[in-house]
Amino acid sequence: MTRRLVQVFLAAIFVFAWTVPASADEAGAYYRKGRGLEEQGKLEAAIDAFRDAVKANPNHVAAWAALGSAYKDTHQYKKAVGAYEKATAIDGDSADLWSRLGMAYYRAGDKNSAVKALAKACHLDPKDASIQANLGAIRRQAGQIKRAIRHLEWAVKLAPKEPLYLNNLGVAYRMDGRMADAEDAIRRAIAINPNVAKFHFNLAVIYRRQEKVDEAIAAYNEATRLDPRMAEAWYDLGHMYRLNHDNKKAVWAFETYLKLTAGKNAAADKRVRHEIEELKKR
Repeated sequence: MTRRLVQVFLAAIFVFAWTVPASADEAGAYYRKGRGLEEQGKLEAAIDAFRDAVKANPNHVAAWAALGSAYKDTHQYKKAVGAYEKATAIDGDSADLWSRLGMAYYRAGDKNSAVKALAKACHLDPKDASIQANLGAIRRQAGQIKRAIRHLEWAVKLAPKEPLYLNNLGVAYRMDGRMADAEDAIRRAIAINPNVAKFHFNLAVIYRRQEKVDEAIAAYNEATRLDPRMAEAWYDLGHMYRLNHDNKKAVWAFETYLKLTAGKNAAADKRVRHEIEELKKR
Protein backbone atom coordinates (compact mmCIF):
# COMPACT_ATOMS: atom_id res chain seq x y z
CA MET A 1 0.00 0.00 0.00
CA THR A 2 1.48 3.37 -1.05
CA ARG A 3 2.01 6.10 1.48
CA ARG A 4 -0.73 8.17 -0.22
CA LEU A 5 -3.28 5.32 0.07
CA VAL A 6 -2.40 4.80 3.72
CA GLN A 7 -3.02 8.48 4.41
CA VAL A 8 -6.41 8.36 2.67
CA PHE A 9 -7.38 5.17 4.53
CA LEU A 10 -6.42 6.63 7.89
CA ALA A 11 -8.30 9.82 7.10
CA ALA A 12 -11.43 7.80 6.29
CA ILE A 13 -11.16 5.94 9.61
CA PHE A 14 -10.73 9.26 11.42
CA VAL A 15 -13.84 10.74 9.79
CA PHE A 16 -15.94 7.62 10.49
CA ALA A 17 -14.79 7.43 14.10
CA TRP A 18 -15.85 10.97 14.77
CA THR A 19 -19.05 11.01 12.69
CA VAL A 20 -20.89 8.25 14.60
CA PRO A 21 -20.26 9.61 18.11
CA ALA A 22 -21.15 13.11 16.90
CA SER A 23 -24.51 11.78 15.68
CA ALA A 24 -25.05 9.99 18.97
CA ASP A 25 -24.15 13.11 20.92
CA GLU A 26 -26.55 15.13 18.76
CA ALA A 27 -29.34 12.62 19.44
CA GLY A 28 -28.63 12.78 23.16
CA ALA A 29 -28.74 16.57 23.12
CA TYR A 30 -32.11 16.55 21.32
CA TYR A 31 -33.41 13.95 23.76
CA ARG A 32 -32.39 15.99 26.79
CA LYS A 33 -33.93 19.08 25.22
CA GLY A 34 -37.19 17.17 24.69
CA ARG A 35 -37.27 16.00 28.28
CA GLY A 36 -36.80 19.55 29.49
CA LEU A 37 -39.60 20.82 27.28
CA GLU A 38 -41.82 17.97 28.44
CA GLU A 39 -41.26 18.95 32.08
CA GLN A 40 -42.36 22.50 31.17
CA GLY A 41 -45.56 21.16 29.62
CA LYS A 42 -44.47 22.17 26.10
CA LEU A 43 -45.44 18.85 24.56
CA GLU A 44 -45.55 19.84 20.88
CA ALA A 45 -42.05 21.32 21.12
CA ALA A 46 -40.94 18.20 23.01
CA ILE A 47 -42.29 16.03 20.20
CA ASP A 48 -40.19 18.00 17.69
CA ALA A 49 -37.08 17.50 19.82
CA PHE A 50 -37.68 13.75 20.23
CA ARG A 51 -38.26 13.44 16.49
CA ASP A 52 -34.93 15.17 15.89
CA ALA A 53 -33.32 12.74 18.35
CA VAL A 54 -34.52 9.62 16.54
CA LYS A 55 -33.64 11.17 13.20
CA ALA A 56 -30.08 11.68 14.43
CA ASN A 57 -29.97 8.19 15.95
CA PRO A 58 -32.76 5.81 14.84
CA ASN A 59 -31.69 3.34 17.55
CA HIS A 60 -32.18 5.75 20.46
CA VAL A 61 -34.74 3.63 22.30
CA ALA A 62 -35.31 6.16 25.11
CA ALA A 63 -36.15 8.85 22.55
CA TRP A 64 -38.63 6.58 20.78
CA ALA A 65 -40.25 5.76 24.14
CA ALA A 66 -40.38 9.45 25.11
CA LEU A 67 -41.87 10.29 21.70
CA GLY A 68 -44.55 7.64 22.23
CA SER A 69 -45.34 9.07 25.66
CA ALA A 70 -45.60 12.61 24.29
CA TYR A 71 -47.88 11.47 21.47
CA LYS A 72 -50.02 9.65 24.06
CA ASP A 73 -50.25 12.76 26.24
CA THR A 74 -51.42 14.80 23.22
CA HIS A 75 -53.99 12.10 22.31
CA GLN A 76 -52.18 11.16 19.08
CA TYR A 77 -52.61 7.49 19.81
CA LYS A 78 -51.83 6.03 16.38
CA LYS A 79 -48.56 7.96 16.30
CA ALA A 80 -47.85 6.72 19.83
CA VAL A 81 -48.29 3.17 18.54
CA GLY A 82 -45.75 3.82 15.80
CA ALA A 83 -43.19 5.22 18.22
CA TYR A 84 -43.58 2.37 20.70
CA GLU A 85 -43.36 -0.19 17.87
CA LYS A 86 -39.98 1.31 17.00
CA ALA A 87 -38.91 1.13 20.64
CA THR A 88 -39.91 -2.54 21.06
CA ALA A 89 -38.18 -3.40 17.76
CA ILE A 90 -34.94 -2.09 19.28
CA ASP A 91 -35.46 -3.49 22.78
CA GLY A 92 -37.77 -6.47 22.63
CA ASP A 93 -37.03 -7.57 26.18
CA SER A 94 -38.52 -4.56 27.97
CA ALA A 95 -41.81 -5.36 29.68
CA ASP A 96 -42.37 -1.65 30.21
CA LEU A 97 -42.13 -0.87 26.49
CA TRP A 98 -44.46 -3.71 25.53
CA SER A 99 -46.89 -2.52 28.20
CA ARG A 100 -46.80 1.01 26.83
CA LEU A 101 -47.33 -0.31 23.32
CA GLY A 102 -50.29 -2.37 24.49
CA MET A 103 -51.98 0.61 26.10
CA ALA A 104 -51.29 2.73 23.00
CA TYR A 105 -53.01 0.07 20.87
CA TYR A 106 -55.93 0.10 23.31
CA ARG A 107 -56.29 3.87 23.18
CA ALA A 108 -56.10 3.71 19.37
CA GLY A 109 -59.04 1.28 19.41
CA ASP A 110 -57.14 -1.92 18.55
CA LYS A 111 -57.99 -4.26 21.43
CA ASN A 112 -56.64 -7.39 19.74
CA SER A 113 -53.18 -5.91 19.29
CA ALA A 114 -53.39 -4.46 22.80
CA VAL A 115 -53.97 -7.92 24.26
CA LYS A 116 -51.03 -9.38 22.30
CA ALA A 117 -48.62 -6.64 23.38
CA LEU A 118 -49.72 -6.76 27.02
CA ALA A 119 -49.48 -10.56 27.00
CA LYS A 120 -45.88 -10.18 25.83
CA ALA A 121 -45.25 -7.69 28.65
CA CYS A 122 -46.88 -10.06 31.13
CA HIS A 123 -44.66 -12.90 29.96
CA LEU A 124 -41.56 -10.74 30.45
CA ASP A 125 -42.63 -9.50 33.89
CA PRO A 126 -45.47 -11.58 35.38
CA LYS A 127 -45.12 -9.84 38.75
CA ASP A 128 -46.01 -6.38 37.47
CA ALA A 129 -49.46 -5.73 38.93
CA SER A 130 -50.33 -2.89 36.54
CA ILE A 131 -49.63 -5.05 33.48
CA GLN A 132 -51.78 -7.87 34.88
CA ALA A 133 -54.55 -5.38 35.72
CA ASN A 134 -54.53 -3.70 32.30
CA LEU A 135 -54.50 -7.01 30.46
CA GLY A 136 -57.35 -8.25 32.63
CA ALA A 137 -59.43 -5.12 32.08
CA ILE A 138 -58.99 -5.26 28.30
CA ARG A 139 -59.70 -8.99 28.13
CA ARG A 140 -62.90 -8.31 30.11
CA GLN A 141 -63.94 -5.66 27.60
CA ALA A 142 -63.18 -8.11 24.80
CA GLY A 143 -65.49 -10.68 26.42
CA GLN A 144 -62.68 -12.99 27.57
CA ILE A 145 -64.10 -13.11 31.09
CA LYS A 146 -62.41 -16.21 32.52
CA ARG A 147 -58.97 -15.10 31.34
CA ALA A 148 -59.67 -11.57 32.54
CA ILE A 149 -60.45 -12.85 36.02
CA ARG A 150 -57.15 -14.75 36.19
CA HIS A 151 -55.16 -11.61 35.38
CA LEU A 152 -57.17 -9.42 37.72
CA GLU A 153 -56.87 -11.91 40.57
CA TRP A 154 -53.10 -11.83 40.07
CA ALA A 155 -53.13 -8.04 40.05
CA VAL A 156 -55.02 -7.98 43.35
CA LYS A 157 -52.68 -10.58 44.84
CA LEU A 158 -49.67 -8.46 43.82
CA ALA A 159 -51.23 -5.15 44.91
CA PRO A 160 -54.02 -5.89 47.44
CA LYS A 161 -54.40 -2.24 48.47
CA GLU A 162 -55.08 -0.92 44.96
CA PRO A 163 -58.85 -0.23 44.89
CA LEU A 164 -59.12 0.07 41.10
CA TYR A 165 -57.89 -3.49 40.65
CA LEU A 166 -60.46 -4.72 43.17
CA ASN A 167 -63.22 -2.78 41.41
CA ASN A 168 -62.29 -4.19 38.01
CA LEU A 169 -62.13 -7.70 39.47
CA GLY A 170 -65.58 -7.18 40.95
CA VAL A 171 -66.98 -6.16 37.56
CA ALA A 172 -65.43 -9.26 35.96
CA TYR A 173 -66.90 -11.49 38.67
CA ARG A 174 -70.30 -9.90 38.06
CA MET A 175 -70.04 -10.61 34.34
CA ASP A 176 -69.19 -14.21 35.21
CA GLY A 177 -72.29 -14.46 37.41
CA ARG A 178 -70.31 -14.64 40.65
CA MET A 179 -72.35 -12.02 42.49
CA ALA A 180 -71.14 -12.73 46.03
CA ASP A 181 -67.50 -12.51 44.91
CA ALA A 182 -68.30 -9.37 42.92
CA GLU A 183 -69.89 -7.64 45.90
CA ASP A 184 -67.01 -8.62 48.16
CA ALA A 185 -64.37 -7.28 45.75
CA ILE A 186 -66.09 -3.96 45.21
CA ARG A 187 -66.84 -3.51 48.90
CA ARG A 188 -63.12 -4.00 49.53
CA ALA A 189 -62.39 -1.30 46.94
CA ILE A 190 -64.83 1.07 48.64
CA ALA A 191 -63.30 0.33 52.05
CA ILE A 192 -59.93 1.51 50.70
CA ASN A 193 -61.32 4.54 48.86
CA PRO A 194 -64.97 5.38 49.57
CA ASN A 195 -64.93 8.54 47.45
CA VAL A 196 -65.00 7.03 43.96
CA ALA A 197 -68.47 7.29 42.43
CA LYS A 198 -67.84 4.49 39.92
CA PHE A 199 -67.20 1.98 42.71
CA HIS A 200 -70.61 2.71 44.26
CA PHE A 201 -72.23 2.60 40.83
CA ASN A 202 -70.76 -0.85 40.16
CA LEU A 203 -71.94 -2.03 43.57
CA ALA A 204 -75.43 -0.74 42.76
CA VAL A 205 -75.43 -2.67 39.47
CA ILE A 206 -74.68 -5.88 41.37
CA TYR A 207 -77.64 -5.24 43.67
CA ARG A 208 -79.85 -4.31 40.72
CA ARG A 209 -79.00 -7.55 38.94
CA GLN A 210 -80.09 -9.44 42.06
CA GLU A 211 -83.26 -7.32 42.42
CA LYS A 212 -82.10 -5.97 45.77
CA VAL A 213 -83.89 -2.69 45.18
CA ASP A 214 -83.30 -0.91 48.49
CA GLU A 215 -79.58 -1.72 48.48
CA ALA A 216 -79.30 -0.62 44.86
CA ILE A 217 -81.04 2.69 45.59
CA ALA A 218 -78.65 3.40 48.47
CA ALA A 219 -75.59 2.67 46.30
CA TYR A 220 -76.88 4.70 43.34
CA ASN A 221 -77.62 7.62 45.65
CA GLU A 222 -74.07 7.51 46.95
CA ALA A 223 -72.73 7.41 43.38
CA THR A 224 -74.76 10.48 42.40
CA ARG A 225 -73.75 12.29 45.58
CA LEU A 226 -70.09 11.79 44.72
CA ASP A 227 -70.59 12.56 41.04
CA PRO A 228 -73.83 14.48 40.40
CA ARG A 229 -73.14 14.40 36.64
CA MET A 230 -73.10 10.61 36.33
CA ALA A 231 -76.04 10.30 33.97
CA GLU A 232 -76.16 6.49 33.91
CA ALA A 233 -76.52 6.40 37.68
CA TRP A 234 -79.51 8.76 37.55
CA TYR A 235 -81.06 6.63 34.82
CA ASP A 236 -80.74 3.41 36.81
CA LEU A 237 -81.85 5.18 39.98
CA GLY A 238 -85.05 6.24 38.24
CA HIS A 239 -85.84 2.64 37.41
CA MET A 240 -85.08 1.51 40.96
CA TYR A 241 -87.42 4.14 42.42
CA ARG A 242 -90.08 3.06 39.91
CA LEU A 243 -89.72 -0.57 41.02
CA ASN A 244 -89.99 0.65 44.62
CA HIS A 245 -93.23 2.49 43.74
CA ASP A 246 -91.68 5.84 44.68
CA ASN A 247 -92.96 7.63 41.60
CA LYS A 248 -92.05 11.19 42.57
CA LYS A 249 -88.42 10.28 43.15
CA ALA A 250 -88.40 8.22 39.96
CA VAL A 251 -89.56 11.28 38.00
CA TRP A 252 -86.93 13.40 39.75
CA ALA A 253 -84.16 10.95 38.84
CA PHE A 254 -85.30 10.61 35.23
CA GLU A 255 -85.60 14.39 34.80
CA THR A 256 -82.11 14.83 36.20
CA TYR A 257 -80.87 12.27 33.68
CA LEU A 258 -82.49 14.22 30.82
CA LYS A 259 -80.84 17.46 31.96
CA LEU A 260 -77.45 15.81 31.96
CA THR A 261 -77.73 14.05 28.61
CA ALA A 262 -79.11 17.15 26.84
CA GLY A 263 -80.29 15.30 23.74
CA LYS A 264 -77.15 13.21 23.23
CA ASN A 265 -79.24 10.07 22.65
CA ALA A 266 -82.62 10.90 21.12
CA ALA A 267 -83.97 7.35 21.36
CA ALA A 268 -83.04 7.01 25.04
CA ASP A 269 -84.45 10.45 25.81
CA LYS A 270 -87.74 9.48 24.16
CA ARG A 271 -88.00 6.34 26.29
CA VAL A 272 -87.27 8.29 29.47
CA ARG A 273 -89.82 10.98 28.63
CA HIS A 274 -92.38 8.22 28.08
CA GLU A 275 -91.49 6.76 31.50
CA ILE A 276 -91.98 10.18 33.09
CA GLU A 277 -95.36 10.63 31.43
CA GLU A 278 -96.54 7.23 32.62
CA LEU A 279 -95.29 7.85 36.18
CA LYS A 280 -97.08 11.18 36.38
CA LYS A 281 -100.36 9.49 35.45
CA ARG A 282 -100.21 7.20 38.47
